[in-house]
Amino acid sequence: MLSSHKGRLFKLLQAGSALSCMVAMAGGVTQAQEQDQGEIVVTALKRNTRVQDTPIAITAVTGASLEAAGTSSFTELTRDTPSLRIVDGGPGNRRVILRGVTAAGEPTVGVYYDEAPVSGSVGTTSDAAGATPDFRIFDVERAEVLRGPQGTLYGSGSMGGTLRIIFNKPKTDKIEAAFASTMSAVEGGSMGASFDGMLNVPLIEDKLAIRIVGNATQVAGYVDNSYYGYKNINDPYTYGGRIMLRFTPTEALTLDLSANYEKAAGESPRWYAETGKRWTTDARSESGNYDTNRIYNATLNYDFGPVVLTAITTYTDRDRIVVGDVSDTFNGRDTAARCQTYRGNGAACSADVLADYLSDTRALLSSSLYQPQSVKNWLNEIRLSSTGDGPLNWTVGLFSEDRKTVVRSTLLKADPDTGFLYDPDDIANLAYDRTINDKLKQKAVFAEISYKLFDKLTLTAGARYYDYKKTVGGRIDMGQEHYASVVTPYTEAKSSEDGVLTKFNISYQATPDVMIYAQAAQGFRPGGVNQVIGLSAALAAYTSDSLWNYELGFKSKILPRTYLNMATYQIDWSNMQVSARTAGTGSVFGLISNVGAARIRGVEAEFSTEIAGISFSANGSYTDAKLTEDQVSTIVVASGRKGDRIANVPKWNFGGSAEYKHMLTDAMDAVIRTDVTYNGSSYSTISPTDTYRRRLDDYTLTNLRLGVQASDNNWGAHFFVNNLFNELAVVSSSSSSNTGGKTVVFTAPPRTYGINLTKKF
Repeated sequence: MLSSHKGRLFKLLQAGSALSCMVAMAGGVTQAQEQDQGEIVVTALKRNTRVQDTPIAITAVTGASLEAAGTSSFTELTRDTPSLRIVDGGPGNRRVILRGVTAAGEPTVGVYYDEAPVSGSVGTTSDAAGATPDFRIFDVERAEVLRGPQGTLYGSGSMGGTLRIIFNKPKTDKIEAAFASTMSAVEGGSMGASFDGMLNVPLIEDKLAIRIVGNATQVAGYVDNSYYGYKNINDPYTYGGRIMLRFTPTEALTLDLSANYEKAAGESPRWYAETGKRWTTDARSESGNYDTNRIYNATLNYDFGPVVLTAITTYTDRDRIVVGDVSDTFNGRDTAARCQTYRGNGAACSADVLADYLSDTRALLSSSLYQPQSVKNWLNEIRLSSTGDGPLNWTVGLFSEDRKTVVRSTLLKADPDTGFLYDPDDIANLAYDRTINDKLKQKAVFAEISYKLFDKLTLTAGARYYDYKKTVGGRIDMGQEHYASVVTPYTEAKSSEDGVLTKFNISYQATPDVMIYAQAAQGFRPGGVNQVIGLSAALAAYTSDSLWNYELGFKSKILPRTYLNMATYQIDWSNMQVSARTAGTGSVFGLISNVGAARIRGVEAEFSTEIAGISFSANGSYTDAKLTEDQVSTIVVASGRKGDRIANVPKWNFGGSAEYKHMLTDAMDAVIRTDVTYNGSSYSTISPTDTYRRRLDDYTLTNLRLGVQASDNNWGAHFFVNNLFNELAVVSSSSSSNTGGKTVVFTAPPRTYGINLTKKF
């Protein structure tokens, strides 16, 4: 159900693949060295530290490792990171979960591209966490996943942790270029292709350089619509890139400017379990996501010697249209009895009223929620950090955020013969129209100080003062009788809060190769105002929720290039933000409220080694996430009870990879690699008695890659098979009244074959 220009894009991708193939045969000129895992330098503490010297639970993956695994999205970091889970509803509709901290509302994991944090749209349910934007991963220096709350340095939205993608920066001393192309085919589905390119050019030697990165992808479709007989409907396209400038007028001053753009458009990969067939839907109207993201960032670093000044300003601009089939909501409502309910006030409808009601309702038997959304966010941070190897290290800073969101939610009719939506700009095609304005302003001051005693013992303390204000307003321009919604003028409500977060850490360097640390740290996310027009003022606002994370871990180097890191933790989460309904007769209002508490206990482990040409890594986690209080109050009655498991949190997760290289010639190696991910079972909602609760079975995904590449990684040609055993890997499963009780399913793609070609200059 996409426009015809996809065909032209596909031809472009094929041409790009052919170009990359010819480039790959040309040979290479640069030498790339594999980096020892323990020597990776990270900036998780907002200053440079080696990953093995950083006393927090952190997974760092180099760009070379990401490239070797064929990683193109942060969603694939789940195979490298313990306790990381992505509830995947397709591009632009992803919920990031770390250590089981997940609930409706603002994000519980901060997602950063370089120094730029991104956030989802609040939508109509105040659930920004479920709409995390996704930029393609190519030409990346490294990925960092910080597990556990990062409240003092990263602020709100990092309750469960922080995920950071660090891009390669422009180089002022040489010209560089890189290309990668992929052709793929999904078993039982369509063809796909992607093309990525990078060009780095010094404009003024050692002073100014530009780096340009671009991508275009045609996703292979595999979901069929049995109602209309359409095949492979979920074949969206994406394209985008970034332009980066680096200006270094002196050795002390560095100015980085960047503009990032990513567009994704197409039909959703969702399908219905009730069809009885894998990857098959019988939806009568469209579902999809049309998402455009822009990030503009300026970062200044000035090295004063003992102190580095960093100043950051970021503006994000996101436009998206979320489309979801709700045809089944109206099944069975086109009857005289329902007319009596909705239009007769309990009395039988007259013939004329009944005829009008039946006509209006049957027009909705092919319909979708059509929701244009706009998010504009301006963020600023300035900080000072110490440098050097002295016993005292510290960081202090200021932060501000000004986010404005506009959401329009309409019920749009579709052609019953094709399922294609009618023109949304024609008011005659709408059956509901609501607009919401959501504004969030935050400011904070933060500090973190570490002091080393006796060359082995280091004490760290941090604090962050935050202050936020939330304003939400809305109106209904066209009511909908089936939603019990009527035309309502614009109304507005506000909430505000301030507070202090703290962190305490002690680490002991027992030997040069063994570190032990203990930490207690807080995390929080802002509260807000419910976007329910007509809800009483007493119920509209909800406050922030927060947690304490108590953690004990160790990091060790067992043998050369062999590492074992472990952590165990307990999280106490109070004043939880939950989706609920108002108490009392009718329970008509859905809202977010503060009620209940949870305790999460877990263990995480990571292991990596390199022996005799084989690189091996493995990670695993156990997460026990349960409510410790009933989710019941004088305001709401939610479904969770003490002892219930938190939704979408499996108890067990494992990931691993093995790569073997064999020298064919002095300049060429053969390589074979396998990546395996196991995800345990979980449930879509908390309560075992919830009608809409669905079980997500456990699954194992296996990817295989083999090919040849230059010994210096300058070029490569690889054949791959993803989901080797064609596993039905359900990553998201849900049901609601909007689907008429049907089960909406999202899965990893079926078995996928492909060829990947890379070349670096």
